[in-house]
Amino acid sequence: MSRLIKNTTTPAQHDWPEDVLIQGGEHGVVFGGPEGAYQTAFFEAFPGDTFLRGEGKTLAAAEDSCWKQYQRYTACDGSGEHGPYERREYRNGAGFCSKCGTWMSNVFEPLPELPRDPNRRRLMDRVFTDQDPEAITEVLEVVANAKDLPTR
Repeated sequence: MSRLIKNTTTPAQHDWPEDVLIQGGEHGVVFGGPEGAYQTAFFEAFPGDTFLRGEGKTLAAAEDSCWKQYQRYTACDGSGEHGPYERREYRNGAGFCSKCGTWMSNVFEPLPELPRDPNRRRLMDRVFTDQDPEAITEVLEVVANAKDLPTR
């Protein structure tokens, strides 16, 4: 019998290892990005020190997308060994495997945070860190009207 995808009543269609947490949903809301908020089905897997996320029109399509990432992650360089890593924009110790492209946590020593322009704080920073009432209202309005968001 297949494992159920956490937070759903849907069985996984791929043979995910038992030690890999899998979760997903048919109606996720994604904030940010160049086009703004959108809705999508999503599937997330947590193997090792990484997080993989697939999106799609359906939960099955999102799982397929995530499974492809997992296959690339486990077959890295033919050996499953990752590195060297690229820091890219991350300062918190995370980086990307230069061979398979997978994001990984805790592969670098963290760097000091750069000062941020207070007028350009990300929406979720404004919600969770600043508890900004306008940002909280914006998030609640987007979620309340999620059915009207474009899909991706």
